[in-house]
Amino acid sequence: MKRFFLTTTGIFLWAGAAIAGPPTGAEAQACGAFPSDGGQLDCSCSGTEEGSVWGSGPYTSDSNVCVAARHAGVIGAGGGVVSPYGLGGQEAYPGSNQNGVQTSTWGSYGASFDFPRSASESGADMSGQACGSFPSGGAPYSCVCSGQENGSVWGSGPYTSDSDLCVAARHAGAIGPRGGAITALAADGLDSYAGSEANGVTTHDWGSYGSSVIFGQK
Repeated sequence: MKRFFLTTTGIFLWAGAAIAGPPTGAEAQACGAFPSDGGQLDCSCSGTEEGSVWGSGPYTSDSNVCVAARHAGVIGAGGGVVSPYGLGGQEAYPGSNQNGVQTSTWGSYGASFDFPRSASESGADMSGQACGSFPSGGAPYSCVCSGQENGSVWGSGPYTSDSDLCVAARHAGAIGPRGGAITALAADGLDSYAGSEANGVTTHDWGSYGSSVIFGQK
């Protein structure tokens, strides 16, 4: 069954299915405030910037981009080009001390950003095939999410089996905004699915549906 549903997931992404290569340091403008539209920002940091940062990734959208980038480890004291991407608001932003940068704790905030990182930097297992639709037949389905997916999800776990698996996995907390490997498991259909907000993702209500998915371990 194919459904079409106009929705926002609470994850704000720029156009395109993949992160384009950022401009070089000579081409990129100096980083300013993160854009209010929650899109992509390619900009350059000197490595000497100072300013306040709340969170440990994601960071509140009013945090200093370059200081947050040093905290995240995507640049060092010598600076460089960064490409933060927008995310939905989080219920809490815990501070921490990392890479020589101390960030502060904050409560609920309506928008945030984070930085794309390689699999080796994030610790995520990015081997395997990219996630598609949950296959018929009910066998466990293991695949990899980039963290950039933005499809529709119905339910709060279990989810309808035609939900976007990667967005559902972010809602469930099985992966974070940087993606990673998931294993989706078949579950019985439910008479109703209640939507909710969790981990920066908003899902939707639905009525009866014949099959569901949940997330387990490989």
